[in-house]
Amino acid sequence: MIHCSDPRYQPHFQEFLQTGLGLAHYALIAVPGGPHCLTLSDYLPKFAWAGWRWVKVMERVAQPERIILIAHDDCRWYVSMGFVSAMTRLRERQIEDLKTARTELVERFSTKVDLYYARLEGDHAVFENL
Repeated sequence: MIHCSDPRYQPHFQEFLQTGLGLAHYALIAVPGGPHCLTLSDYLPKFAWAGWRWVKVMERVAQPERIILIAHDDCRWYVSMGFVSAMTRLRERQIEDLKTARTELVERFSTKVDLYYARLEGDHAVFENL
């Protein structure tokens, strides 16, 4: 499981993983921007190296049947780092990055990768399966 560390979404991510997907136990990597760290080889190579290292260790330790990547609406990491020029482009960029990360994960680990995009609607979150 790789998702953003944004505190607004933490309880929603946990509920989705446990209740929505029925996962009692899972290995977690939560960093600002979540799976975005796996797409930064050209822009922030040291950050990308760390992200891939974390994934490699967790894959070896947990030996997951699948890897789950979650991006979310209004991700402040993308905005603060200048990865998008306007909020209207944010969702498209995040989905593109999720797909890029999935391709690389499948190539490196030959495992299934599920993609989700979350957005808040009032007090609850809606998860879209991509």
